[in-house]
Amino acid sequence: MDDERKLVLQELEKAVKEFVSQERSYLLIPEVRTNIGYAVRNAKDSNDVAAIPGRITTAFQRAIYCLPPAFGASDHVARVILTAMKYDPDIRSAINLAYYPQFLRLNPYLFDRSQEPQAQKPVEGRTMNFMIEKAVREVGRVPELIVDKGDFGKEPGLFILGRNPSEVVSRAIHLLSLL
Repeated sequence: MDDERKLVLQELEKAVKEFVSQERSYLLIPEVRTNIGYAVRNAKDSNDVAAIPGRITTAFQRAIYCLPPAFGASDHVARVILTAMKYDPDIRSAINLAYYPQFLRLNPYLFDRSQEPQAQKPVEGRTMNFMIEKAVREVGRVPELIVDKGDFGKEPGLFILGRNPSEVVSRAIHLLSLL
């Protein structure tokens, strides 16, 4: 394993430990659970994005995870990061969190799944790409915060995007002050 991949895994694990060490971070975990990813520079596919195998979950009012970060561990958050990197190669990390109406105070980009083309909706693995592409078209850059308003059978959520997992986790922890 090359030095960059080792560093990505180390930085991601440090950020995840910081996230789960926060007493109230379990409040940010959605029903679909949370993952955080971090890509190597010039990432090409999900095997170039490290994430938490099995995601971050909750137990006894604590955020927990079972396995250390690994490359290829998340397709979902990897698609968000890889699509964002097409528009801004410095945006190499993202986390998905639960949605609370209080988060609207932070002026996130609002993604309405009903605007996704009907023919594309049933295709697995396209919505996250569409969400980022639409946000960039409308905002002119990759937004730091995106609220996915959800849809029938799809839980609403919040994505935080940033340069690295430390930055993303710091923003996530700040959200706890709004709850």
